[in-house]
Amino acid sequence: MKTYKLTTNRSRKTYTIRVFENGKLISKYRTNSQGSEYSENWTENDIKNFLRYSNDYYVVK
Repeated sequence: MKTYKLTTNRSRKTYTIRVFENGKLISKYRTNSQGSEYSENWTENDIKNFLRYSNDYYVVK
């Protein structure tokens, strides 16, 4: 089962998205600066849709 954790960087207006499977980190993404679209109220569906349909992020090693 996959779970998603979102952390925010208010000063840069970015998010870090961590994806866990069975409690183990499997991937980590960081968004580009969100500008006026910045919001801290994301649901798990919002995160999934963002990763699926947006190209406004990059993989963090």
